Amino acid sequence: MKIQPHIGRMVLGVLSLFLLAGMQDVKAQGFPTDSRTMIDAKAAIKTATVEKATFTSGWKLEQESGFLFNNLAKRAIEMVVKDNGTGEKRSFEGLAIYKRSTASSPWTFSRFFTYSNSIKMLGGKEDTEKFKQMTLDGMKADPAGWFGDTSGIFWIYPIEVVPGSYRKESDRSMGWEVRFDMELRWDYKFLVTRSQTLKIDAYLGQDGKTWTLDPGNGGQKEVKRQEMKPSDLDAMPNLSKKGFTALYGEKPAGAK
Repeated sequence: MKIQPHIGRMVLGVLSLFLLAGMQDVKAQGFPTDSRTMIDAKAAIKTATVEKATFTSGWKLEQESGFLFNNLAKRAIEMVVKDNGTGEKRSFEGLAIYKRSTASSPWTFSRFFTYSNSIKMLGGKEDTEKFKQMTLDGMKADPAGWFGDTSGIFWIYPIEVVPGSYRKESDRSMGWEVRFDMELRWDYKFLVTRSQTLKIDAYLGQDGKTWTLDPGNGGQKEVKRQEMKPSDLDAMPNLSKKGFTALYGEKPAGAK
């Protein structure tokens, strides 16, 4: 089918008007400049220094529930940052998010949202000694929060950070796993040695220095079981009476 020249010119004219209208609409939105957006996004990264930042999209408008206009504007940015505490480098992608109260109000910066599944570590090493010490500090401070009923726990062998378990979820959260053996009472009459794995989530406090650890069960298996008299088990030193420090580490020869 042959398209008449005047029809072709008409179609091109309509397309041109459509594109021009779109460009004018974007301009009319009064989006923040590139430099302003970068300044705001970098300032939102509180615990790391931004070494590189690149826009990966244009502006996208969104309308939240309860609004009759597009009250949000978002633009994607990819960053490479260096952690101020550990010195580790990572890359991630996120959204610089702006908001406005009316359709004619200027845009104000709201927040920078990081896609947690986009975070990649760049040549950094897991600080296993740091994670180990943080774990031990948490266990000492709150044994019941980590082990439950401490009256039935008789020994905790040295912990180790599981290789490759470290994960960085955001500027204020990370996690790792630890593995260790422990001796405990089971079913009233058994002394059991169990291999335990804990999955730990760590959250940075508002002061930017203090981490709160949240341990979860990452799996366990029985290594050894010995039947004993309940009275003998009752007489053994336990975590509730002796505390964590006294019953942690390599068990001395001959120790009960």
